Amino acid sequence: MFAVNQSMVYIVIAVAVVAVVLAVIASIILRRTKHQRAIKKLINDLSRDCLRNIFLPDGIDGEVWVDGLLLTDGGLIVLDIRDYTGNLFGGTVINEWTQLIGGRSHKFSNPLMEMTTRVQAVQSLVEVPVIGCVVFTCRGRFPKNIPEGASMIDETFDQHSHFLRPALPEPSLEKAWAHIATVAKEGL
Repeated sequence: MFAVNQSMVYIVIAVAVVAVVLAVIASIILRRTKHQRAIKKLINDLSRDCLRNIFLPDGIDGEVWVDGLLLTDGGLIVLDIRDYTGNLFGGTVINEWTQLIGGRSHKFSNPLMEMTTRVQAVQSLVEVPVIGCVVFTCRGRFPKNIPEGASMIDETFDQHSHFLRPALPEPSLEKAWAHIATVAKEGL
C-alpha cells in the first residue's frame, strides 16, 4: 500500500465541495432561465412588438404598472406575468388568492381584479381592441381549477390565439402603438 498525503485528501475534498456548489448554482440558474425563456417565447409567438415594465396613464390622473403590453394583429394584449411556486388557489371574485408552500399559506391579491384596471387604462388610450391575460409560470400549479381569465404559460397561446385573427388594418395598429409609445414611461 502507499501512503496518502493528508494535504492531497484536503485538496480532493475541496474540489468535490466546489463541484457540488457549482452544480447547485448551475441548476438554479437553468431553472430560472427556463421560465424566462418560456415567457420570451410566449411573447414572440403572440406579438409583433412588446413593451415591458412600463407605466401608463390610468385616465384619472394616475398611472398603472404593466408587465407587458403586446402589439398583435388583433389589437393589444396586457400581459401580467406571475411567477409563484407551490399550490395556488383563487377565483374570479375572491379578493385574495392563496399560495401553499410546504404547508405554509401565503395570501396575495387577486391579479384578475388588478388586470381589469390595466385593461381599462390601455383601452382609454387607443381605439383598437384590448384584452388582458394573467399568466402563471409552470413553477406553480392550480390543483383545482385555474380561474377564468388566468392561464398557465404553456396554455396561453392556445387560449388567446383567436384574438390574433382577423387581423386589424395596419394603420389602426400603427397609430395605437405609436400613441402608447409616446405616453409609456419605463419602469424598473
